[in-house]
Formats: sequence, structure tokens, C-alpha cells
Amino acid sequence: MIDGTVTTSARSRGLRVVLDFDGTLVDPNVAILLVEEFAENGREVAHEIDRLLHEGKMGLREAWQRQAALLPGDRLKDMSKFVRKHVPLRNGAREFLLFADRYTVPVTVVSGGLEFYIQEVLDREGIALPIRSDQLVLDRVGKSRVIHPYGHPTCRLCGICKAAIVQGDGSPDRTVFIADGSTDRYGAETADLVFARRRLLDYCRAAGIPCFPFEDFDPVTEQFRRWFEDGEDLPLPRRRGLPDSPCPISQGLSESTLT
Repeated sequence: MIDGTVTTSARSRGLRVVLDFDGTLVDPNVAILLVEEFAENGREVAHEIDRLLHEGKMGLREAWQRQAALLPGDRLKDMSKFVRKHVPLRNGAREFLLFADRYTVPVTVVSGGLEFYIQEVLDREGIALPIRSDQLVLDRVGKSRVIHPYGHPTCRLCGICKAAIVQGDGSPDRTVFIADGSTDRYGAETADLVFARRRLLDYCRAAGIPCFPFEDFDPVTEQFRRWFEDGEDLPLPRRRGLPDSPCPISQGLSESTLT
């Protein structure tokens, strides 16, 4: 029973959570919403870019540069207000975050989205979490562009290197990755435990990556409760990474991890 007391055994679970934002922590894809609302012919353009991205015909960096170029740099405050009003948390998300906090499980929001709108939602909800994401900046003439402070130093597949963040910095903690999209595949390939929905669930099943399916966060919280309160064993470590992945980190893990 959750009573606010964290036991030694609960702390020894040794988990950390990497949590996707668009389509996971919140219901909508916020980037698409913003382009639809604030760009000329936004609905048509946003969904065309999204289609090309998820069909693998465009990389995430190129997709973001195209979308960012459509966002009016002089309306950043309006976009922030729009996000605050129109972007709800996914059902059960707050309860999951409270559970993780109670058992001192570190949670990091890791997103290919933009920091300004992620922070807007977290501030609205009174949630303080570290964010690793791309960022929107304005050039000297006020034109929007995206920068990638958490990108891979040489690989250009993704704007943010979720695989590197999921892999971590050598901590013994096992990483739980919670996400929904095809652009999350490399994070899933390198995670110890995966909760997946939508396109990521399809990918994990096709690639043979063990995962827990979810829609809202209730089954995620329930599974964590089994681990932390019922004493259910964590799944055995799996071989992380895929040998045929285009992600260099996934490839490297596949080559170095013992079966």
C-alpha cells in the first residue's frame, strides 16, 4: 500500500524512466497542432510532413526544420498560450508521476519535440522534471529554426539522440522507456524495459523487442506497483540493441552485449 514511506527494498529496484512527450505524456502531437494552428495551409503541410517522416522518407531533423520554418517567430507567446489551453496530459499520467516520485524513481522527459511547449505543459501542471529535447530559437531577423543540443555527434538520423539518453552514463540503474512513435524505435532498441503504444508497439512486435502495451497510464502504474509493492520480479535482462539497426548506438550495444 502506498503510504508515502519508501522502503529499502523499493529503492533497490534500481530503475530510471525515460518518458516521451508528444503522444505519450500528452495526448496530441503538439508540433502538428502548432503548425495546423499557426502556419499558412498548416493542416495540409503538417500531415504531409508527418506522413513522410513515419514512412521513413524524411529524417526527424529535416521534418523539424521544415515545420519550424512555418512557425511565426513573433507569435511564440501565442503558441505557448495555445499549448497551455489545448494540450492535456494523458489519462493517468499524473498518478504515474506521483507513484514514481513516491518511490524515488527518476523520470526524465526526452522528446523530439520542442522545449518551450514541453515546459509550458509541465509548468501548468506543477510538474518539475528534467527535459531533454530540441529547442526553437530565432535568428537575427526573427525567423524560427530548431537546434539539437542532445543530438548525436556524428549520426544525423534524429534530432535528439534518444538512444544515447536511454543508454545512460554507466549507471547500474535499468532504464524504462515509455513512448509511442516510430521515431522512438532507437530508444526502444537500447532500453532495458519498454512500455509502448501505437506505432512503437507495432515496431517492437515486428522487431521482437519485448514490451508492455499501454494506452493510458493506468497499466503502467499498475505494473510498477507490482514491482514495487507486490514484489514481482523484474524481467530478466535482454540483449539490447539490434545488429541491423541504422542507429550506431543500437548497433554497438548489440555487438557488445552478451547473450
